[in-house]
Amino acid sequence: MDNQLVNIKSMTDEQIMLAIGQDDGGTENNSLPRLSINRSPEDDNGNKLPVGHFAAYDSEIGQVVYGKPVTLRPFIGAMQYMHFDPDKNEYVNRSIIVKNWKEEAIDMLGGTKCGKVAYKDKDSLSPEQQAVQRTIRCYKLIYGLLSFDGVKADGTKHSIKNMPILYRVTGTAFTPVSTALDKLKKLRKLMYNCTLTLETVRQKKGGNTFYVPEITVNTNANLQLSQTDMETLAVFQDSINAENEEVIASYRQAKTKQANGDDAKSAQIIDEMDDKLPEDVLSS
Repeated sequence: MDNQLVNIKSMTDEQIMLAIGQDDGGTENNSLPRLSINRSPEDDNGNKLPVGHFAAYDSEIGQVVYGKPVTLRPFIGAMQYMHFDPDKNEYVNRSIIVKNWKEEAIDMLGGTKCGKVAYKDKDSLSPEQQAVQRTIRCYKLIYGLLSFDGVKADGTKHSIKNMPILYRVTGTAFTPVSTALDKLKKLRKLMYNCTLTLETVRQKKGGNTFYVPEITVNTNANLQLSQTDMETLAVFQDSINAENEEVIASYRQAKTKQANGDDAKSAQIIDEMDDKLPEDVLSS
């Protein structure tokens, strides 16, 4: 018998599931659904979808729900750097999730910020390095509770009420989200006592049409932190801890493989050239 099963009577159900192969140890069950803006006019089944509306997967019905405006009650705000490789069509590096710019955002490849350089240093890069830099972005993260009246893909009405969600944005969406949270800070309001109303605005640049969030800060919601809210807050923090532990383990492994202490060269990866680093913008 596996040594893990010797003391089965003293194990929790979760530990037993892991030991007998009922739980493969993956983190999928711990992942949070994400809030995003729908850009697809139809799904694989031919259903017409509302472009420019918010979308979120409701696990209780096993379907994506669409709608706007939506209400988001923020619990935690954070940032994370991620490097997307368009050739591989996947993220090849990501940093730990940090809650302020003073934290060192170490990444999975043994560097920091996935190698993103400051805007002031972009001119010193070669064209090839500049091209790679465009594939790295800093994301703003909001962990919170989502509520809205929406529809399923087939048009059937469906409402979501206080569903734990992760709202992750970058690019043109970064500033409005950061500005909304900064407003709460300036007003000395705890974010989880307030709500955000999210709409979308259609914009066009050249031949590209896209949607950006428009956020109204509701400072008079005066919500109180209940015991259930405390448990939800713990779930959000556990999700962040699990992500960071994975990144830190990869960081340490990468550092041990780096030869001759050539950390700087190994960490040189990328940055987007269209925008300054968010911390540069906010500090200027």
